[in-house]
Amino acid sequence: MHANSYVGIVEPEVTRLIISRARRLRIAGDEIDDLQQQIVPKLAEFEFDASRSNGATPMTAMTSVIDNQLKTHLRAKRRYQSRIEHMKSKSRALASGRPVWPNHVTQPEPVDLRMDLADAMGELSQRDRVVCDGLSKGQTIKAIAERLGCGRDTVNRAIVRIRNIFTAAGLKAWIDPDYRAEPGQA
Repeated sequence: MHANSYVGIVEPEVTRLIISRARRLRIAGDEIDDLQQQIVPKLAEFEFDASRSNGATPMTAMTSVIDNQLKTHLRAKRRYQSRIEHMKSKSRALASGRPVWPNHVTQPEPVDLRMDLADAMGELSQRDRVVCDGLSKGQTIKAIAERLGCGRDTVNRAIVRIRNIFTAAGLKAWIDPDYRAEPGQA
């Protein structure tokens, strides 16, 4: 554990400081080696400027750099865990059959949404409905193509048609995860 050697790059006290600061922040032991590999190059480039230090010592400044890197790691880890939990709850909702509302969409009245969806679905051909159904269940384009007995290009063209129909029906937020309504739009 912590077998990284940075002789000639930084002082041994610096690597011990990284380990102690990581332990203080309760970072798992198996992550510390990787964090050392990320932090040591930054510390090797770090130049202490006494005129800008506001009375801090070089070790205090280095500790601040280390803490900032460790906290950045912890924030990224929390964001990643949050995304995983979000995806799990989304997949549980899909499995239960409940509608999953995109985060950026205000919930419309169920009757309005059903009418818009019914209008959009009414414009789809039978093949496009099968493609739409497969996409809503998370199937791959390849799996949908095999189910329909056609090629991937045919399914891709159907997806373009479906997108155009849903966009025309005012349902773009439901098909484009990157969609953000313009200010003043509903």
